[in-house]
Parts: sequence; structure tokens; C-alpha cells
Amino acid sequence: MFRILRCCRLGVNLIDSVIKDSSCKPLKYRQIPNFTFKIKNYTNSVTVNPSLEAENSDEPNVSEIVGDDEELAHKLRVLILEAEVFRQEGKGVPDNSSIKNEQWKYLLTLPSISARRKYLEFLYKVEKKKENRQRKKEDKRIEWEASEKPKRDREDVMNYNLGGNHFMLRIYDTTMNQMYNNRLIQAMQFGQKMVVDCGFGQNMTPRENANCAKQLMLLFAENRGSDDPFDLHYCNTVRNSSLMNGLNKFITTMYEPWFPLHLHEESYLDVFPKEQLVYLTPHCKDVLKTYSHDDIYIIGGIVDKVNNEPLSLAKAKKEGLRMAKLPLDYYLDWGSGSGKSLTINQVLSILVDVKATGDWKHALRHVPRRKLANYFEEVAPRKLFNVAQGNYPDKPKHKFNKDYKYSKDFDNLKYLSRVSNIKRYK
Repeated sequence: MFRILRCCRLGVNLIDSVIKDSSCKPLKYRQIPNFTFKIKNYTNSVTVNPSLEAENSDEPNVSEIVGDDEELAHKLRVLILEAEVFRQEGKGVPDNSSIKNEQWKYLLTLPSISARRKYLEFLYKVEKKKENRQRKKEDKRIEWEASEKPKRDREDVMNYNLGGNHFMLRIYDTTMNQMYNNRLIQAMQFGQKMVVDCGFGQNMTPRENANCAKQLMLLFAENRGSDDPFDLHYCNTVRNSSLMNGLNKFITTMYEPWFPLHLHEESYLDVFPKEQLVYLTPHCKDVLKTYSHDDIYIIGGIVDKVNNEPLSLAKAKKEGLRMAKLPLDYYLDWGSGSGKSLTINQVLSILVDVKATGDWKHALRHVPRRKLANYFEEVAPRKLFNVAQGNYPDKPKHKFNKDYKYSKDFDNLKYLSRVSNIKRYK
């Protein structure tokens, strides 16, 4: 394999042992994109010597990734060769040593060369961002040690930093976690139940499963940080599924018996009374105008970027559950080019606020502003005023109310943008 890669670097002719096709013409270095096309069409004809993989420690372990499947092992070796060709073309591709086994498995599921190239470029950007953050962190540490160490070593002045002569005690992360977990334990005893349906993993792509896992993590964090959290129940979970494995990467202790989160492999119909369940789906006609503290609301744990079918609606109808949707159209003016879809954690944040206040206008502040109409307003062009000739700008007709930002009046949101435009002419 490395002999083939050296041929690609030097721009020599493609040797006959790579692709068993006598009609294949020799390729030059500038024709390497055609070589990737050959890999796609002649996948079964590429011959790679597995014994050469042991020569380089940076190469991934094929047996750990695909097991004993010879077909997948052959395809993985072709993908490794394809990634090296991308590097020789100057595209951003990370090193093989930095690509994890799960990422190689995801590459095996991608059907086209462009999809694999985009994913490799995405991994390359993530790797470089991580390296830049680490480098900046190291530079700041060196700068801090050079500037603060002489002050810390002085004995004629008092040191009021953390760990020094300070009357404020430091609050550690473990103490804050204990406080937040104590709220969840109280919610398990006295709080309102909230169900998240995690049974849509087979209807989502691997990337959608990863996004859904992150949203479930954010949902748990936002619920834990509220003053009156819900008692969360994740139902229809499969322990070894891609969704739960992705969530376990964010919350490593979620399977511990002391962790304040309910994980059910069974359905919510087997855990709660059916008459109390209300499935929240945006595809139904019934609007949730009045929040009920006695009902148990169900949020569908699904990210439908590719598949926009009403799966939650079909599931609720099949199980004979009550359905409702949030009153978004009653209180918000949606933009023409923006969708009305919300993330799972945004739905929970809205329900947390409406449970505490009963005010839908206040609760819907969690909807992103970019989805609303008049978010991108036209700004008047700047004017040139000749002060020497007595040409002054017009005085603003309205004065800014300092207490406006503390009010809960969401009907006059345009007032803020109008005031900002007036200030530009001052």
C-alpha cells in the first residue's frame, strides 16, 4: 500500500497491481481525482497487502474496527488509501492516528466520495481547533507564570487570590453538582414527571443520532439547573444503541445507580397511566393553550434533518394517546424562510418556564430570534451633516425607557430596534 502511495506522491504511472484492469491508462499526478473515481468503480479490484500495515504504527487496526469481516476489512483498506490520496491532493484530512475507530466505522457507511471527503474535512477542522485551543492555553499559562510569579513570591504584600488571604471560600464543582443533584432527587419525590421518547434511533442517521444525544445532554443540564426541575424519564432506550452510546460519552455516570435520571428500556405505557400521558408533536391540530400540572408530557427524542415524516404523530395515534403542540403561532410571528422546528432542549426550557410562570410569552423567549420575522431589519443609510452650515441631525422623537428591558411586554419588540437606529444618528 505504501508503495502505491509513494507512486502517487512522485506522480508516476499507476501500476497494474493496484487495479486489475488492462484498459486502465497511466495516470499522472494532476489526474489523481480520476484515481479516486477508479477506487469507487473498482472497489473489488484493489489489492492491498495487509502485512504492510504493521510497518506503520499510525495505521488503524483493521481487526478492531471490522472484526473478521473480510469484505469490510478490504473496504476499510481502500478508504485508508483514499484518505491518503486526499492528503496528497492538498485537502484537509487528519492523520490516521487521530481518527477514532467509531469514525472509521461511520466512514464505512458513507456511500459517496464527496460525503467521505466532507466528513474527513470536518474531522480535520475539529482537530485543528483543538490544537489551537491547547496552544492558546499553553501560551496563556506561560504568560501568567511570567507576570504573576514575582507578585506571588513577594512577602511584603498580602495575596488575596484564591488560596491566599481571602475571606471568601472557594465553591468547588463537586459542591455545585451535589446541589443540582439534590434538586433532581427532590423532583423525583415531589416533582412533575416528564418523559422523553428515545425510540426513534433506527429512524435517524448516525449524525442525527449524535446530534440527538447532544440535545438530550443539554436537556438534562438545563432541567437540572432550573429552580423547579422535572422528574425526567428516558423511555424506550436501547443500551448499546448509537444514541445511548453517544449520550453516555457526555454523561459517563448515567448508568450508575445513584445518578438522578430514570432510564427505562420499556415503553412509557408500562410505567405511567395512559390517561395522564400527552404526546407533544408539532404535526397535530390540538394546541396546548393551558398548561396542566397533572399531565405527563412526552417529548419525542428525534432529530429529523433528513427524514421529515411525522413519526411522533403516527406513534401517538397508534398508541391512542392525547396529542398537543406548543402555541407557537399564537404568540410568535415566524419568518418566511425559517422553519418552525425546535430542538429537544428548547422545548424543555419552554415547558420549565411555563410551568413556573404560566406565561407563554415569557416561556417562548427560548425560541431563537433568527426564526422570527423582522429579525433582519433594513437599516437606513448613514447621513452626512454639515455642522458649519447649521445642518444638524434631527432629534429623536422618543426617549429610551431604561426600565423597558426589565418588563415582560413582548408585543413591542420592534421598539428596541427603532431605538438602536435612532442612536446611530447621534
